Amino acid sequence: MEEKKKYQYDYWRPAVAADNVVYRFDGKSLQVLLVQRGNEPYKGMWALPGGFLNEDETLREAALRELKEETGIVPRYTEELCSCSGVNRDPRGRVISVVYYSFMRGGEAQAGDDAADTQWFNIYELPEMAFDHAEVLQKAIESLRTSIKLSPYFFYLLEDEFTLPELGRLWSSVYNCKIDRRNFQKHWVAIGLVTNILELTQLPKSPRAPKYYRFNESAYLKFKKKHFFK
Repeated sequence: MEEKKKYQYDYWRPAVAADNVVYRFDGKSLQVLLVQRGNEPYKGMWALPGGFLNEDETLREAALRELKEETGIVPRYTEELCSCSGVNRDPRGRVISVVYYSFMRGGEAQAGDDAADTQWFNIYELPEMAFDHAEVLQKAIESLRTSIKLSPYFFYLLEDEFTLPELGRLWSSVYNCKIDRRNFQKHWVAIGLVTNILELTQLPKSPRAPKYYRFNESAYLKFKKKHFFK
């Protein structure tokens, strides 16, 4: 009986990688996590955490694995952003990368695997970066500015309980703009996407105590359906 033959590809195949754009808010500014490369090419330069796809994993699995190996970070939310296929983006050869973005609440990173160091950078104070990662990161930031208005991503960067001034500082950092603090806060309360936790718990109110709020997910889903899916 003739042995069953496996399929053989006769055409060329590129390497495939997964990279990560990881955001956090430190209470003052929006930051992104970068790793300092420990190996060539671009040894000593800063880059997005990431690496090559293993044969037995999906791209999402590769992204999360590389992120944990290089930084020790396990994000609370991850989603695919884009693919990068520039012909000369990697001097080692043709590499196609799929980029994922993640959100963190606090969290310190620790260099591991082939990363020499890790550091959180203000998105407006970035170092020179390896490969095409500066271009990738700018695309990611522009995408965040667009999508964050239509999603609950803002609240993935804040603690479960937050103040309206914190929300305002995050907005200012994302869009690099000043806001009318009073009108900004009134707007978020008026549209119902944030709820004062004192109204939920019926705890005694102190006029000097800071007012903490929570994201109102049910109100968000109604708001989204009404305004974005007509």
